[in-house]
Amino acid sequence: MKTNKLSGIRRIAAATSLALLFSLGIAQPSFAEEYVPPPEAFEGVGGWAVIDPTTGIVYGVIVGDWNAEAWEEVKNTRTVDGYMGCPAPCELRFQTRATADGNVAGWHGTQTNVDSDGNATQSNDGSVRFDQSTGNFKINNQTGESSSSQTLVPEKTSRDANGEGRSMDLGTGIVDIRTTKRIVSGSESATVDTYRSDLSDNTVDAVIALPGLGSEGTLEYVFGSRENTSLEPVSELGQIRTDLISILMGLGFTTTVESVDEETGEESSTEVLDESNAFVGAIMSVTEGITNFLSSLLGFFSPSEPELADA
Repeated sequence: MKTNKLSGIRRIAAATSLALLFSLGIAQPSFAEEYVPPPEAFEGVGGWAVIDPTTGIVYGVIVGDWNAEAWEEVKNTRTVDGYMGCPAPCELRFQTRATADGNVAGWHGTQTNVDSDGNATQSNDGSVRFDQSTGNFKINNQTGESSSSQTLVPEKTSRDANGEGRSMDLGTGIVDIRTTKRIVSGSESATVDTYRSDLSDNTVDAVIALPGLGSEGTLEYVFGSRENTSLEPVSELGQIRTDLISILMGLGFTTTVESVDEETGEESSTEVLDESNAFVGAIMSVTEGITNFLSSLLGFFSPSEPELADA
């Protein structure tokens, strides 16, 4: 799953003075719905996203420490065109509260690329966007046959388990964590969709769809992540193979194996899965891909890491 560009954390020693940044600003155009920062934005140091107000795309995150009165002055200025790669008259939107030890997380879709000559360029894939209707941020990633989405809720950042105070966890505020993975083997394929409510959720809901099995091809599971020490994901995942073998045999993909008891000489026959069948082989290959994907997901399940906010 794609996690580049959203990595790295550092301690923010002090709030940034933005006097120089905004001394170059000019009056903002008016918009139909004026942005009002949430109350937690004025609780102290926090991360403020630099966004294109037309698209909501986040180009970077800076550190700010303003009260409501100071914000009235800040909101009437804008960053200069091109700041952090933002092409439009950019605006600020509150994103994260500082943790108890002073760290500030920042989420954006800007990547820095360095060529073989050492020249650096920046690009933004639009993977992090501000949602004006909710005040939250949508984080989406796509890599090949895998995709993920999650929501960052500013008011839930740096909150403890009771939703109060300040947490030491930079990942707080991330909710509705979803992944989708398409797995292909020959002419057969499967889609695996997973859901986790937030980072404190020690279970992962999984829906597996194998269209080649028709109405029998949709399976639903709830797995424990390795953060839940009472469960062993690898053993749990074996149930997927067991269930699919049962489905295939129920569809008639069987063969008979004859055997003789060495002590009594009694002959017997047993129906087993016909693994020599090409369709069965493809389904079982897809099944292996499913278990490998979920094993990795359950063992190292975490959303994209936030990048440090610019001080």
